[in-house]
Amino acid sequence: MPALLRTTLALLAGVVVTFFTISAVEQLGHILYRAPAGLDWQDSSAVSAYLKQLPAGALLLVLAGWLLGIFTGLTAATMLAGRCRGRFALAIGSLVFLGAVSNFYLLPHPLWLMVLSLIMIPLVSVFCWWALKKRFGHPAVAIEGENV
Repeated sequence: MPALLRTTLALLAGVVVTFFTISAVEQLGHILYRAPAGLDWQDSSAVSAYLKQLPAGALLLVLAGWLLGIFTGLTAATMLAGRCRGRFALAIGSLVFLGAVSNFYLLPHPLWLMVLSLIMIPLVSVFCWWALKKRFGHPAVAIEGENV
């Protein structure tokens, strides 16, 4: 398989794994912290009131999902590509970061969660890239069509 195609497919698979992981962790949060029966999800003031009364554990679970999603997606992309690429960390970390910012814009969140998220998402992206780079490094033999 050509290197460019392999890298592109690995990145796409990593993005899918990232958002699947985030969804799974958020589903766990919905199971552990159930919304009140009859909550009208179309009523923004009712949703805002519900989100404001959530315990810190529920909000930390959302952050944990974002961070775990970065780790699993970056790991999947690295394993499929056969090497760790900085562009995987940049793409996956940026998508999660933009998703978090859009979530903060659309729904009310406590300031501590926003600040913690905006610091942790880039840090975890870089740390995961660094750890996977140390683990996988460069391939000993050049992949067809790539310079090592």
